[in-house]
Amino acid sequence: MDVAMLVPVGSSCTAAAAAIAEAGRRSVTIFADLDDLASVESALARVRASLGTPSVLLSIIGSGSYRGPGGLLDQNWKEIVERPLRRAFLASRASIDSLVKNGWGRVITVLDFDRSSQARPHEDAVLRAGLEGLVRTLALELSPFGITSNLITSDPSGSTREWAGAHYGSQVADLVGFLVSDEASAVSGRSIPLYYDGSQAEASDGPSSRRQCGGDLNKQVAVVMTI
Repeated sequence: MDVAMLVPVGSSCTAAAAAIAEAGRRSVTIFADLDDLASVESALARVRASLGTPSVLLSIIGSGSYRGPGGLLDQNWKEIVERPLRRAFLASRASIDSLVKNGWGRVITVLDFDRSSQARPHEDAVLRAGLEGLVRTLALELSPFGITSNLITSDPSGSTREWAGAHYGSQVADLVGFLVSDEASAVSGRSIPLYYDGSQAEASDGPSSRRQCGGDLNKQVAVVMTI
């Protein structure tokens, strides 16, 4: 699967691009104003020109430190809740036509967390709830077109935060690999928390290399957006 990385201006995707090239796939990095629909649509037009029509949208959203209603300033609200939700909405809106045109597609949103933060696990609950609503709405609207929409989150109880590091990233990659496969065609509108019970083994090569995706994995294009 070829990969287009849409990121805010000033971000670096050098390591990711190198890893994709090492896997024998093409990639392109496109800088865009993710708060502006026209900018996102223009970036996706460049993706289509460079790699082909996207069939997978993977949005990676970082969660901030929510201080509760009493300690949350207007600017904090915009940065922690309003902006990520708007960006996720714009990314989905700009991508829908391409997915519908394909007659197959996957919209996957990952709510990541700051591994260096001491924030309590419930502090991203507002953003999480908003994303769950968006994901479920997309699932209902897009299911007639063979498109699924799902959310991957850390464990709300906090176990994942104690497990931060390579293991969490590997489990996210494994789950994404499953969700893009045809085997996950009936899984949609779900918020899927990653739990750690102390028994997880080292990550494998990932299921995405073993599963079929929309007929032929090698012909698919994924758009990854860091929000």
